[in-house]
Amino acid sequence: MTSPHHEQTDTVTLPRAELGALRERLGELTDRAEIAELIDRYVTLLDAQDADGYDESWPRTVFTDDCRLEFPVGTVRGLGTAAAFHFDRKSRFARSHHLASNYGIALDGDTARVRVHLFASHVHHDDGPDPGGRFDIGGYSEGETVRTPEGWRISRWRFHLVWSDGAGPRPGPAPTALRSSQPRPRTAPTPRKDDTVSRTSAATVDLGALRTASGEDRLRAIESFVSRTLETYLDVPPAHRVHRDRPLYAQGIDSLTALAFQRKLENALRIPVPTHHLLREQSISELAATLDDLLTHAQRREAAPASV
Repeated sequence: MTSPHHEQTDTVTLPRAELGALRERLGELTDRAEIAELIDRYVTLLDAQDADGYDESWPRTVFTDDCRLEFPVGTVRGLGTAAAFHFDRKSRFARSHHLASNYGIALDGDTARVRVHLFASHVHHDDGPDPGGRFDIGGYSEGETVRTPEGWRISRWRFHLVWSDGAGPRPGPAPTALRSSQPRPRTAPTPRKDDTVSRTSAATVDLGALRTASGEDRLRAIESFVSRTLETYLDVPPAHRVHRDRPLYAQGIDSLTALAFQRKLENALRIPVPTHHLLREQSISELAATLDDLLTHAQRREAAPASV
């Protein structure tokens, strides 16, 4: 006597609600993977976008037409300037190496908020194949991505610098292909006579005379030196002037410019100048007062008798 034959099937029937939940979850996982791949593609392109020379097409694979990108070294508004901006900033270094991690992705339909931790090393042009000194930075980027017919794209991106180490960017070679895309001089409203400082061609300071001066005379000498130095680093057009009482960040100084500004002040005044003094909401007048205090404390330490 033989057993009845039982047909086997691979079909699994799920309740409609459970099937819908699985589809929704699969769609969410797919979106997250595509957004992570988008960020990875962009971070890789930060190093590789000029491997074969200037390429104006790559930003379209990463950004929306109306993208807004904010960095310590400048801002991009719109897809049309993205390639030139990235090529110019990267040309200031011989090589760079960016790493991303700790992805945070908050989906909301066809948009998603993102946050990513970033680390980057930059090698200066004159440091050779085995650099003894680099410019390293760490921080995080936050922004927004949107779903488009071509896939997910970045519409808003902002990098927040948390720390840096080493000398900042130096002027890079002027790429022939970008001569028509180089940044134009900043424009500014016509300043009032009572809130500007005069522009001179060179930023120098007589340290000996400065140390023997006192009170208002020394403060004004420091303020004048700071103003002229700031004009140099911000490339202020001759028709404009920097303002004494506006915050430094509002006049264009950023975390990278501040590093070069810091070195200039320290070399001229022969005192340590903590970077945070240049990045707080200080004006030129307030910074001059801070430098005056630092110089006074340094002189007191020099004059103090050595302990036995």
